[in-house]
Amino acid sequence: MDSLSHALIGLAVASLSCHQPALNDPVYIAAVLGSQAPDFDIIAQLRGSISYLRQHRFFSHSIPGLTFWSLSIAGILQLSLVQPNFVQNIFWAFMGGLSHILIDYFNTHGVALLWPFKKDRKSVPLLNVFDPIILLILLIPYAFQLSMRSLSFATFTALAAYILLRYLLRRQLSIWLKKYFCDHVITKMWLMPSLNHLLFWDFVIETNNRIFIGHRGMLHSALTIKADLPKHQLMSPLTQKAQQTCLGQFFHLFTPYSFFEEHWENDSVKVTIYDLRYYANQQFIHSGTILFDLDQVPSEYYLHSMGRTLKFAAET
Repeated sequence: MDSLSHALIGLAVASLSCHQPALNDPVYIAAVLGSQAPDFDIIAQLRGSISYLRQHRFFSHSIPGLTFWSLSIAGILQLSLVQPNFVQNIFWAFMGGLSHILIDYFNTHGVALLWPFKKDRKSVPLLNVFDPIILLILLIPYAFQLSMRSLSFATFTALAAYILLRYLLRRQLSIWLKKYFCDHVITKMWLMPSLNHLLFWDFVIETNNRIFIGHRGMLHSALTIKADLPKHQLMSPLTQKAQQTCLGQFFHLFTPYSFFEEHWENDSVKVTIYDLRYYANQQFIHSGTILFDLDQVPSEYYLHSMGRTLKFAAET
């Protein structure tokens, strides 16, 4: 979710205290800083985009990370404020951070809440990283003269209602797609908000022999198939080797839906990995390339994302 939405949710969390908003109120400072803290891992960008992508939403969006951020924020306030309440500041920083993680759980990237015990990111993909409707929901209560507790209640009630509505729409689409693809044996299905259209859903449907990528509108039954891929029943030794490389493991954690494709050219071979969730302009937005030498040993790795190509090292 975008930083402004996280900050507004942090304000709503602090409003539960019934304190009037003030720039020097430690409750509001702790809650708003806490609501931003899980994204402080952007500092990893200093070591390069690959380092950031490897770390984002793992430790920072986990219970240990949340504990670390809360203690850090409370510690800073302890040194900065007159007569600070350390335990109170930990609590509000924790609640602000928890609001961040919970709302991020509902978008496609998900969170690794149980890191380091479980490193894969989990999500219920109902929201985009930026959702203008959520921003309106968070801003509208400030147009009325509400007590702080009423403002907080109105914010969280409207937010919960919107998330529930999107869950019901997603469930309805799931039922519709199962009927539409009734001639196929569906083994896996992924539904998420479209990146380009607010009122559309993107989907990945895996059957016993095909993989379909497409989208469908919420308000009408128009369905578009963007890509139709063969499902590999057995992986070749080369693809299995590619899965075990650093880039293959990265995609394993990055996406629940990856697709491996081999390309043989004279004496060289490469394996391309696609994240099937994101498809635009006749291509997958995120992909990776593994180059193999003549002995079929992986020699170079490249990550392709949003039009950029980055060299991927075993250790970044």
